[in-house]
Amino acid sequence: MLEPGADKPAAVGQTRGGGPFGWRRRQFVVDARYQLRAGVLVGLVAIVLLVLLNASLMFPHRPPSAAASMAATPMRSPYVASDRSSFALLLLGSAVFLGGVVVVGLMESHRTAGAAFAIRRAVDGLRDGQSQVRVRLRRGDQLQDLARSINQLAETIDTERLRRG
Repeated sequence: MLEPGADKPAAVGQTRGGGPFGWRRRQFVVDARYQLRAGVLVGLVAIVLLVLLNASLMFPHRPPSAAASMAATPMRSPYVASDRSSFALLLLGSAVFLGGVVVVGLMESHRTAGAAFAIRRAVDGLRDGQSQVRVRLRRGDQLQDLARSINQLAETIDTERLRRG
């Protein structure tokens, strides 16, 4: 499976694209079921941890400010406003943190799902008799060792085919 005008095998699972890194995949969500499951799991764990963190930050401070606001009626509004702004700021920070965790989780799952997609295409090509396919993963992708083994297998098949005839 050679690219037009190329003298080396095409990279399976990757396309030529612009940008500073050269090779880019066309789609970010490669295995939606796996990546969605990973994102939901990471998101749920982050939510549980954020609820625990927020509770530990808010509830110890609540009784003194509530007692002070009840004791001094003229001073009540500054305490209530301070509590509300602290709570709003804590929720905003938690939402930003949760969004970042989900995005990083999705990006990390893409490194595995994208690599598995490229490897699956190479194995399908080998099964169909295309001994010139090679798996070329991006730097940082998971499953690098498996990709190298498949490329060695393809080289062996290609060498055997050339040797026989």
